[in-house]
Amino acid sequence: MPSNARFLRQLRITATAAAFVALVVPYADAHADMPVFEASYEVHYGILHGTMTLELERQAAEYTYRTSLRPRGIASWLRRGEIEETSRLVSVDGQIRPVDYISMDTIARPTRRANYIFDQPIGRVTGEYKSQRVDVPMRADGQNRISAQVAIIRALQSSTELDEFAVFDRGRWRDFQFEVLRGQSVDTPSGHFDTVEVRYTSGDSQKIWSLHCAETLNYLPVVILFSEDGKVKSRAELTKFRIPDKVPSN
Repeated sequence: MPSNARFLRQLRITATAAAFVALVVPYADAHADMPVFEASYEVHYGILHGTMTLELERQAAEYTYRTSLRPRGIASWLRRGEIEETSRLVSVDGQIRPVDYISMDTIARPTRRANYIFDQPIGRVTGEYKSQRVDVPMRADGQNRISAQVAIIRALQSSTELDEFAVFDRGRWRDFQFEVLRGQSVDTPSGHFDTVEVRYTSGDSQKIWSLHCAETLNYLPVVILFSEDGKVKSRAELTKFRIPDKVPSN
């Protein structure tokens, strides 16, 4: 049986995947409003499990994206808490720009916090990660773990090849490489879906994140996988959702 500590690490890995969950939601106009949604997932690691919720909303000229991840059952007996991430973002001349990023991991002991402000002052990323000050150069078109999804939406909408992307994560920049596989299908508690699978990894790592995104749900991910050394370590499945102009699940 997987250890409780190992499962909690997998929850954090799933949270990384959550940062990319809306990367492949296309829309007709690069200057049009971004699609909004609420979705819930059941996360499995062996016989252990947790729940994850995702929400993208619009507030005037800004957008806010929130994710939360919480262990349940056996995993919660020894360690309670939640991983929460929030990012504000804006569209400038048709391009997505991150404003800030805040996260709190109360599963970790001690509680793990991070907060970043992007391009204020100009050309810098400033903030704090695990009580350590962050002040590094801003990278051209750089994103955070959450704002990255919207920038990749732009690339897919404009038929730009999805190859690599710079994401600021854990106080440093990371380059992710992507692969898009069409014609996939999956079963979830919300039903059977034909999907486009998006796989991504960083550098020479044997860790691979995979999103199965359903066209019938505006390409909302219905399954999120994390694999290492060719073996699936965790699986998150869509349990319910609310999307404008779509029939909500129960």
